Amino acid sequence: MPEPLTVPVVLSWDLRYLGQCVDIMLETAKVIDTEAAAAGGKIEQSEPYFASAAGNASRTRGAADKSDALTTSDVIEEMGKSLRLYVGELESNIAEIREQKKEAEDSIWDLFVTDDGHVKSRKSNWETYKDYFPFGEAAIAAKEFWTRRYDNLISAALTWVQRVDQEGTELYIGKIENLSDRVKQALTALPSDPELARILEEYQTSASTEPPRLWPVGFVADLLEENGIEVAPSLYTANEIAAMEQLYHTQGIEAVGQALKMPDLAKEAALEYSPDTQADGQGDAFRHMYWNALMSQKFGEEWTQTYATAHEKTGGNTPQREAMDLWNNELGRKIGAANPDATPEELQALVRQEIEGENGRAVVITAKDQSGNPLPSDQVQLSWSRSTAPGLTGPPAGVGIPLPGSK
Repeated sequence: MPEPLTVPVVLSWDLRYLGQCVDIMLETAKVIDTEAAAAGGKIEQSEPYFASAAGNASRTRGAADKSDALTTSDVIEEMGKSLRLYVGELESNIAEIREQKKEAEDSIWDLFVTDDGHVKSRKSNWETYKDYFPFGEAAIAAKEFWTRRYDNLISAALTWVQRVDQEGTELYIGKIENLSDRVKQALTALPSDPELARILEEYQTSASTEPPRLWPVGFVADLLEENGIEVAPSLYTANEIAAMEQLYHTQGIEAVGQALKMPDLAKEAALEYSPDTQADGQGDAFRHMYWNALMSQKFGEEWTQTYATAHEKTGGNTPQREAMDLWNNELGRKIGAANPDATPEELQALVRQEIEGENGRAVVITAKDQSGNPLPSDQVQLSWSRSTAPGLTGPPAGVGIPLPGSK
């Protein structure tokens, strides 16, 4: 779960650059739209002087290219408009935080705003009572009223900024999924190893059709708390939530609590195994495999596949990362299903064999050259963990263009 945003952080943001991005994206969409329409129109009008099978093929290809370009234009325009909306929401709420913070600090009650958005007084109620005697009780009531008011306004605005930052990001990136399949495939370079190329193409999943939501909340959150399970709400895909609700109905709230704790168990073990390769390297592969092995042991391979795949349905995921995670998840499930009585230590040993062994099948992402410099995005590729130096692994830069989902 991302760290909560703080008042100093959000007040330091300069949103002008996001506004410039909006202008560039909307202008780019117009240019693509205009050029695609013009080029497509010329190809469509070629039949009188290019009437042949080759001409027909050219016009068919031209129509497909025009359609892809117009779809790309629509996606960029939609992203630009969404970003403009998010920038507006952020600006208004940050302005609210700044205004209420100033009012609180300028008030007569000696108030200050904490980093997490709460408002407190430097003076105790007894000190306030003495300062305003014989009207001390009225002064205390007034101070507490204004303290609560500023606290509520600042906390609400900060919460809204956090929500826009998290949920807005997921919705924004997910719009990339609307690009045509041909565009997605054309922008993704395949590894030279045919098996790795197959994994890259086949181990992709479609994005969730519903927006992500904070979970657990409501009834399930209350049940978890009643059972002594403390879990802060985080952003989940609708598919993840549906899988968790299925687990609750079939195995009970304790199973849900255990499932929610397993990512932390896997992360701790992965950090102990390889702390420097947690971003798309051997440590990352270990975490995904061990997580799925634990879940398969406890909840069965079928549910684990549903839930682990649902976790990848955020949209806008880079093809290499998605393939790496889905493939390593599957390896982990097979380990857990084949060794239902294995201890955690035995499971971890089996996971290490898949990462390090001569016949290991775990994959990582090679993102650096032999000198440790980042590779260009079109050279970042899946690679076998067993034959990839840990220092060469890492995440692809930026947001990738996803491949069509097949799982």
